[in-house]
Amino acid sequence: MMKMHPRKQTDKLLSRLQKVECPDTTFFAERFPIVMKRGSGMWVRDVDDNRYLDFTACFAVLALGHRPKTSIHAMRKQAASLLHGMGDVHPTLPKIKLLELLAKLSPYANAKSLLGQSGGDAIESAMKTSMLVTGRSRFLSFSGGYHGLQFAPLVLNDRTDFTQGFESWISGKTFTLPFPYFKGDICFDNNLTDDFLLKEHKLENPDKVLQILEDQLKKKEYAALVMEPYQGRGGKRGFSSEFVKRCKELCTKYGTLLVFDEIYTGFGRTGKMFAYEHYNVIPDLLCVGKAMGGGLPISACIGEVLDVWGKSKGEARQTQTFLGNPMACAVAYETVKTIKKNLPLFQKELVKIDAVFTKFIHAMNENKLMNKFPFEIRGKGFMRGIWFYKQNEGFAVPLMEQLLEAGYLILPEGPRADVLSLTPPLIAKAEHFEKILNALVQELKKI
Repeated sequence: MMKMHPRKQTDKLLSRLQKVECPDTTFFAERFPIVMKRGSGMWVRDVDDNRYLDFTACFAVLALGHRPKTSIHAMRKQAASLLHGMGDVHPTLPKIKLLELLAKLSPYANAKSLLGQSGGDAIESAMKTSMLVTGRSRFLSFSGGYHGLQFAPLVLNDRTDFTQGFESWISGKTFTLPFPYFKGDICFDNNLTDDFLLKEHKLENPDKVLQILEDQLKKKEYAALVMEPYQGRGGKRGFSSEFVKRCKELCTKYGTLLVFDEIYTGFGRTGKMFAYEHYNVIPDLLCVGKAMGGGLPISACIGEVLDVWGKSKGEARQTQTFLGNPMACAVAYETVKTIKKNLPLFQKELVKIDAVFTKFIHAMNENKLMNKFPFEIRGKGFMRGIWFYKQNEGFAVPLMEQLLEAGYLILPEGPRADVLSLTPPLIAKAEHFEKILNALVQELKKI
């Protein structure tokens, strides 16, 4: 455990924050949160000079780590010429180069994109595009999905902690499919019955979910099925290739678009450039963001169907003041190129990281923790979740706080907050995983 300094500056600053910020924004506990001051690579320091190993990548954004040279050099170069452009009026060279790069990397022969500032913007672009293509206005999504909290993406959300107070807006606009259960990459419990999974975790049999999906699609009311190939905040849970292929077939059959929300999973996060590659299924629209911006806010909705918008007559119907901001585009261009170049190295390290998970399993067995805390490891690549499926709701929250005290930034996830999320920068090494997994074993021994 790293020795921590007292929270003198942290507590003072948090007191100031509470006086001026919407109270629903930041969660406060006795030893949570920290006030971040400086980052470098895998590490973050707070205002009291405590050092933390970052296993969040700040919501999976910092794929190349904190303050990567790629971002800093691109910012400096662009700042010397032009800080801001004019969105949908006078384009800039960085915007053009980025859109060309996205088209080249995408799975589409004639890709076009709509840029935004946040993941929610990209999802909104996909929803609007789907409505124009199909002439329909309702949407399908999976339970546990997280697609943004702006009004349009909010209708895709089934978590009442996000939707409370806004039910009248959401009502009638979407249908939430139950999430199907598929065994994780590492699972030791063969007694996970359908009854337990449904009762405790609301997870359904995949065949039943597909039947529900087809029953809804037959109504021909839905513009799109919006899904994350691997759920981010939903707890790193994914699907089988057969299931995703069937979703695509059913959507095509009934005239509904398939939208992949790869805002979290895109650009190397799952060990491939995009997560759709794990399923060998190409969606009608691909939404990306987070890692793309290298720390700056930018997103995109990509596909071949964007011509449905028609040519501009002088007033764009989906734009914003900072669309295609030259600084964000310049950094995104260099970031995406760097991730693509280094992806083979990241993939090579994942082989060593997998060996560390095997060591973690041995440590859990040696310390007689497996029966007390049975778990399943979900996700892919640098997007893993340790699901403690037999623990009480909220189990991962105090674990997060204990690991923070030990010098690790990590987040709880899943509908029941019983998943410990591991989403470090893609520069993470096996030794970093070994550190945090060893620390986790020590914290579980105390419970």
